[in-house]
Amino acid sequence: MVTAPAPLKPGPAHALLHLTVFVWGFTAILGRLISLSAIPLVFYRLLIVIAVMPVVIWWRKLPMRVTGPQLRTFAFVGALVAAHWLLFYGCIKYAGVAVAVLCLSTITFFTALLEPLVFKRRPAPSELIIGFGVMLGVSFLVKVETRTDFTGLMMGLGSAFFSASFGSLNGKLARQTRGEVMTFWELLAATGVTAAFFVLEPGSFVSPLALSALDAGLLLVLGVGCTVLPWLWSLRVLQTLAPYALALAVSLEPVYAMGLAWFIFPDAEQLTWRFYAGCGVLLVLVAFNTWRKQRTTSLHRE
Repeated sequence: MVTAPAPLKPGPAHALLHLTVFVWGFTAILGRLISLSAIPLVFYRLLIVIAVMPVVIWWRKLPMRVTGPQLRTFAFVGALVAAHWLLFYGCIKYAGVAVAVLCLSTITFFTALLEPLVFKRRPAPSELIIGFGVMLGVSFLVKVETRTDFTGLMMGLGSAFFSASFGSLNGKLARQTRGEVMTFWELLAATGVTAAFFVLEPGSFVSPLALSALDAGLLLVLGVGCTVLPWLWSLRVLQTLAPYALALAVSLEPVYAMGLAWFIFPDAEQLTWRFYAGCGVLLVLVAFNTWRKQRTTSLHRE
């Protein structure tokens, strides 16, 4: 069994957490820039990751072998990862960057529901209330300001749900094994699940030889710079912080992603002042909940 390294202290863990979310903010932009549809985009992203991870594991002299129960758990988590990415990039292609990343903010609500089940504790009413408020606000903004249809909204919310699912599970698994090994086996399973979609939609497959130089380069950046590194960082963070803390930080991803989208796609991502005001309110809710939890922790220590 591969054991996890010593956890980070809270300060460095929070710093690494926000660096991780900042880097993740580029994934939506890259997904928009890459001309591939969602299925081949996710497939090649995963293919790059599972090609790089054995090198990382070898360089760090870690054993690749895991137990049977671990492998089954990693495979299940990998299927959740595949569902999240397919819906996330599907939403970007269908409804735009703003809808996809704003819906991802609802991860706070879903994590408030799922994390207690994984860690076998009672749900915190305050987390549920704030998370539900974020979800309602997001749904309203997406419907009113972006005028996307029900399909686009459901793709975005489904992406957030699956993200909260594998994030909650990894919050527990990251304290039991090495992140590098987890990453390889989970994303290997995600690759298999994504490849199965080519059977359902054979016309969506794109040969590696048919990739343009620009798409190939952007996929490499997405696979290595925006997947391997932040994925390992997130698992390192989860050794110290709860999945709900990660979910709260991910709620800041729309700020980075929409800011970049405004500069790169000014014609496609035009939004009214109400949209940004609504985003501000949602972020205030997230910040308030973070402050409340830190204050509660400090009082308990005293």
